[in-house]
Amino acid sequence: MGYPQTAVPPSAHSVWYSYSMHVNGAAIGSFERFGVRSTRTVEEIREILFARGPEVVELVWGGTSTSIDLSFTELYQKQCFEAIGYNVYALEDMNFYFNITEIMTLPTSTGGKRIIEYVDCVASDWGKDLDIGGTKVVETITIKVRKVQGRRES
Repeated sequence: MGYPQTAVPPSAHSVWYSYSMHVNGAAIGSFERFGVRSTRTVEEIREILFARGPEVVELVWGGTSTSIDLSFTELYQKQCFEAIGYNVYALEDMNFYFNITEIMTLPTSTGGKRIIEYVDCVASDWGKDLDIGGTKVVETITIKVRKVQGRRES
């Protein structure tokens, strides 16, 4: 017997999200970790002739740099590069752009999705850890992103 259809719990602490990842339109699976990080330089403009100390009078921000960290657990499955759609064996062979789409299904009663697309991605760092005791292979890849764009769908 299946579970009955129920509404989303009326609590901000009982939310759930469903994630899926697509690279160049193809879904990828079995990633262990997906982390996005954005940074930018912020310059502090201080007054020159100050009476109480060099107070900050203005903050000027620079361009944003975005990178993605992916971890894959192999467990005798595809390698990291192969899972994102490429049959390469070393970082120096990965000299092309690809797009990553993050789709988060929202837990509201009306549903909907939040979609973030990472455009023109390039791999910048790759590593592999072997756990002989557990026969587990974990690959990590850091990806630099040219542009991030998002939208919501109902």
